Amino acid sequence: MKYLVIFALSSLLACSDSNNLTISVTDSDDAYEFYAKFDKQKTQRVQDFINTKIAPSSSVTGDDIDITTTLNDKTQFKLEEYPGKVRIKLDKDENSKASYQRVKAMCEGLKQVIEAK
Repeated sequence: MKYLVIFALSSLLACSDSNNLTISVTDSDDAYEFYAKFDKQKTQRVQDFINTKIAPSSSVTGDDIDITTTLNDKTQFKLEEYPGKVRIKLDKDENSKASYQRVKAMCEGLKQVIEAK
């Protein structure tokens, strides 16, 4: 009986992690920030989506990413990406309105990728 309880608890904890979804967006006068915590199984899809949006000037790979990147159009943003988590920060004072729109659109698409079943 003791082992059955332990197995049931561990199964419950494993399932609860996959349903743990958090998405937050902060859009102030001087910064735009997108943060998401999601099912770790979607990490590769998230990374692939980001790579299609920042190509051809940049590409990111690996499990633990913490970079500031500058794209061909001079868009500069900070990207933190770990299995099941992503954070994108853009300083509006250092970027054009077009760069802000580009990153915001990328994050809106990213939200759809993360929320997809």
